[in-house]
Amino acid sequence: MNHSFEYAKELNDYLLNLDVIKEYQKYEDLISNNEEIKALENKMKAYQKKIVNQKAKQDSNVVDTIKKYQQLKDEFENHPLVVNYLYLKDEVNNLLQTINAYINRELLK
Repeated sequence: MNHSFEYAKELNDYLLNLDVIKEYQKYEDLISNNEEIKALENKMKAYQKKIVNQKAKQDSNVVDTIKKYQQLKDEFENHPLVVNYLYLKDEVNNLLQTINAYINRELLK
């Protein structure tokens, strides 16, 4: 069991020192501290709630609300920080899936 902990610690240290992980963490921090992005997220959440309520009430204005929400979502997803963050998130995810698959293969030997 002690060896497993050592290997896990080594893997964790290795991952935290990879450039892609450092860059991902940098963008994660930039996004979480960006007021413009926070405001967009809050507006999107408000529109999501409004859409749910309008659909429940069968309100015909829901189509306009969905259009406004989609515009906000497009603005959010095309923000340079978000674009870079999502790209890096995908890269990190692929890396972790590769490592997971390798570990699982080794455990099955």
